[in-house]
Amino acid sequence: MQNKIYPCLWFDGQAKAAAEFYCSVFGDGKITTDSGMVVNFELSGQKFMGLNGGPQFKINPSISFYVVCESEAEINSAWAQLSSGGMVMMPIGKYAWSEKYGWLQDQYGVSWQLTLGKMEDVGQKFTPLIMFANEQNGKAEAAINAYSSLFPESSLVGIARFEEGEPSPGMIKHAQFKLHGQVFMVMDAPGNHNFKFNEGLSLVVDCQGQEEVDHYWNGFTAKGEESMCAWLKDEFGVSWQIVPRELMFALADPDPDAAQYAMNALFQMRKIEIIKLKPPTVITVKSTVTVPVEKAWEYWTTPEHIMQWNNASDDWHTPKAENDLRPGGRFVYTMAAKDGSMSFDFGGNFDEVVPNERLTYTIDDGRKVEVTFKRSDQSTEVIEAFEAENMHSHELQEAGWQAILDNFKRHVEG
Repeated sequence: MQNKIYPCLWFDGQAKAAAEFYCSVFGDGKITTDSGMVVNFELSGQKFMGLNGGPQFKINPSISFYVVCESEAEINSAWAQLSSGGMVMMPIGKYAWSEKYGWLQDQYGVSWQLTLGKMEDVGQKFTPLIMFANEQNGKAEAAINAYSSLFPESSLVGIARFEEGEPSPGMIKHAQFKLHGQVFMVMDAPGNHNFKFNEGLSLVVDCQGQEEVDHYWNGFTAKGEESMCAWLKDEFGVSWQIVPRELMFALADPDPDAAQYAMNALFQMRKIEIIKLKPPTVITVKSTVTVPVEKAWEYWTTPEHIMQWNNASDDWHTPKAENDLRPGGRFVYTMAAKDGSMSFDFGGNFDEVVPNERLTYTIDDGRKVEVTFKRSDQSTEVIEAFEAENMHSHELQEAGWQAILDNFKRHVEG
């Protein structure tokens, strides 16, 4: 089963132990990924993620798992193992809605609602049940509507409401609905409860491409709250992760440098921008000028000379250039069409300045550039290596930067 939405369980270093435990309890389970930080596992074909996130968040009963057990032996075995070291919330027994049912919190803090029934009653073995308590009580129906508006293939399966004489009449006692064909459950919870939604249990949306990422991120945060590294909270306080598959591929890149680059990029982002996960393409242009390196450096770095050569074609020019040539110093070159139809500022900040040898700078759009001057008798090789942008083809960018470098050569040699 390919889950569009799957739960992420936050552990303090116990993700693998918990995954192994659940695979043992429910029998039909396997660990599919173990990176140390993330342990993905499947139970009856349904995907779960275990995250070794540290002690910051604790899983609580605000989101539990409703589990269909198809035999007395199965429910009794699961109950015995899950309750060992855990806490019983509703004793296992006969209830109005089930011949045999029980609710507990296991040794890792995960809550399970076990019921004796048939798979066709729900359609899947494990179903997340979201409980709207305290200040969120009464918002279960609004959540169904909000979530269904975001996900395709959504539908309401059924609602049971509190009746007159019960707490909060009209609110949702239990409801089932589908998002992207997967079943979810919600309930309102009258009374006071000592827990609320948090990052301890979040819901991951498996996205294909930037368009899907943007759709879900923008939809949830319109009334919700952005967090870091693909995490957010919706308007009800439920935590979601909007994760493109490209992120998983990038983090698992066999090239350790590429994987580390993706990890560093992830830590800088809120919403994931797929294009930023891969190291930028570096394009190199070069030219040898027949002047000493001191003259090449002077003509390259002095504003009055920059204004003479900093154009790729004769119909453009640089009417203004400012250059604070020091680490941390800023440069701005105004590049304009000679007919006055267009102009823009090309600017950035110097990172390293080694006279007559090398300078590096960061353009205002964040791209890095390195210019190297190689001395050879009475000539100098000038080498520019720049990170490509994504609006134009690499070939066009290389041609443009090479044309400016060729114009520098004509100016300095003339």
